[in-house]
Amino acid sequence: MKEEIKKRIEKLTEALKNNDIDVTLIMQNTDIFYFSGTMPSGVLVISNEGKVVFAIRKGFERAIEETPIEKNNLLQISGMSKLPQILSDREIKYSKIGIETDVLPVDMYFRLKKIFKDSTFSDVSHTIRSIRAIKSSYELEKMVQSARMLDCMMEDAKELVRTGKKEIEVNVEIEFRARKRGHLGRCRMRGFNSDMLMGHVHSGFRSAYPNGLLKPTTGYGLSPSFPDGASNYKIEENTPVIVDFISNHDGYLTDETRTFVSGKLDKDFEKAYDFCRDVMNYLEENAKEGASSLEIYEHCMSMAEKWGYKDNFMGAKGNQVSFIGHGVGLEVDEYPFIAKGTDFELKEGMTFAFEPKIAFKDKGAVGVENTYLVKKGSVESLTKYPREIMYV
Repeated sequence: MKEEIKKRIEKLTEALKNNDIDVTLIMQNTDIFYFSGTMPSGVLVISNEGKVVFAIRKGFERAIEETPIEKNNLLQISGMSKLPQILSDREIKYSKIGIETDVLPVDMYFRLKKIFKDSTFSDVSHTIRSIRAIKSSYELEKMVQSARMLDCMMEDAKELVRTGKKEIEVNVEIEFRARKRGHLGRCRMRGFNSDMLMGHVHSGFRSAYPNGLLKPTTGYGLSPSFPDGASNYKIEENTPVIVDFISNHDGYLTDETRTFVSGKLDKDFEKAYDFCRDVMNYLEENAKEGASSLEIYEHCMSMAEKWGYKDNFMGAKGNQVSFIGHGVGLEVDEYPFIAKGTDFELKEGMTFAFEPKIAFKDKGAVGVENTYLVKKGSVESLTKYPREIMYV
């Protein structure tokens, strides 16, 4: 772990130099963990000269035990007001400071401006997320284990999805078994106003039920206060059941969706599922190092139009999302995105989930999702559960 953290800090240090930023103040929990191996309440300071100061408000003793950062670089603080003096004492320049503007609250930004009165601020969110997008062999080992756990969850679903069972009954049993296997029970998202369940089981019209969340299929949920996921409705015969879960092994996430049916499936749904598999096949034939995420997205959208699913792809009409894939790692919304208006060059070591789904308003939805690793000439699916419709 010590060498892993060292390499991560070195990459960030080089990026700060290239962008003429003196120092960065890392305050978001996941970023703190990525660059330190622990998650106290505090500020992780990294300079463009490679100097590190870990100013910790709460959780100091645990941080000492967990982080490979040298102990003389860990300081216990009661607040941030003394940070300028701490940096000056260590001869760390702070004329230009990098901060995570994509997640830092505005009130915290104003506090920093008062504390560092003579400094200017620059966004380092893109830099940090770009570094995190390329997974090391250390990280990939954890993601492979995460994917194995996730495949087991799909096998659990095959046993549990039955006509007459409540969606929530199936959902919580899958979660219970996953926790016993070591699932950490939480899944992180970086986006504003984003909540994330371990996963969800939903069926029938509920899979295409409208809501304001950035998900193609969401379910009805148990309450308007959390309007997604499994409901108290019972699974009906001959109705598609979406099982969409995220696995968490030692903090690293993978994402997988399969469609289950208790009984038989309507021909329209079967055709829609064939389309989803065709889209996934296209991805697997074309995604590789150097490929354009935007070109992949645009081609998939043209496929949807040719198949007659323009108003059903990635959500029912009026409730569609403008992405098909999203990076995964410590968070479920990492780089790269396979989405409208964003173009990422796929690079070896990137990991992302790809989830073609078709939804019919008032009827239901079908879809499939795997988590992929980008290689030089191809992509490899880390999730391996059979991708055909699961008739149970």
